[in-house]
Amino acid sequence: MNIILYEKKASGELEKLSERPWDEKFMQALDAANYLLAGGKEYEMIEGRLNLDGNVFELLLTGVGGQEEGGLQ
Repeated sequence: MNIILYEKKASGELEKLSERPWDEKFMQALDAANYLLAGGKEYEMIEGRLNLDGNVFELLLTGVGGQEEGGLQ
């Protein structure tokens, strides 16, 4: 299944950061994790949505701490 990472900016705007395939082990890890590190930046996972029409799982994230806003590499 593909995962789409969205960052919610301070302005309320959503920015698509990344789309990548995740296997079953990554999906199971979502139950235990509250934060993720991607592209050298730490994010808090706010909520997830299973999009059956798009066959993807969408994760809403916010940047952690005083890190600059920006996308993933």
